Amino acid sequence: MIRILEDREKRFLKILKLYEEYNLPVLCGKINYPGNNKNTLEANLAFNVLYYLLIKEFKKFIIHRETDEGYDGKSLLLVLNMEKFEAKKLGVEIEESHPLGRIFDIDIYEGEVPVSRRELGFDERKCVFCGKNVRECSREKRHKVEEVVRAINLKIQNFISKG
Repeated sequence: MIRILEDREKRFLKILKLYEEYNLPVLCGKINYPGNNKNTLEANLAFNVLYYLLIKEFKKFIIHRETDEGYDGKSLLLVLNMEKFEAKKLGVEIEESHPLGRIFDIDIYEGEVPVSRRELGFDERKCVFCGKNVRECSREKRHKVEEVVRAINLKIQNFISKG
């Protein structure tokens, strides 16, 4: 768990460095995958889907692109030549409309704080397992990690098999 937290901190510092360097919004795309192993076959397959989707959707705005991988899983960092709220809106639309959208995590940073869904009038994220508010499910530990991982893996496998 400590390694996961260390990798999150490293990624955050990279985001800050990119923002400092370019003075433009930084998109961070990753997979919401519970548990200590963030590098499963399914998580990596889902990341590949997210990666190509983000490159396609933001193509004309990308100034800089880099990927990272570690104990926290894979992530994509994009420096975007577009307004942060427009970028967040497009990110939320992807999260809401794509079959794997609930496990996609698309954050837009302009400095230290990511743009929130609420700032744009969007609802909070929904739990991949039950569809209720994900923060409440997480805080109240409504579901076992194993059952959430199973549900996510099944969702990914179903998407890939139809692909």
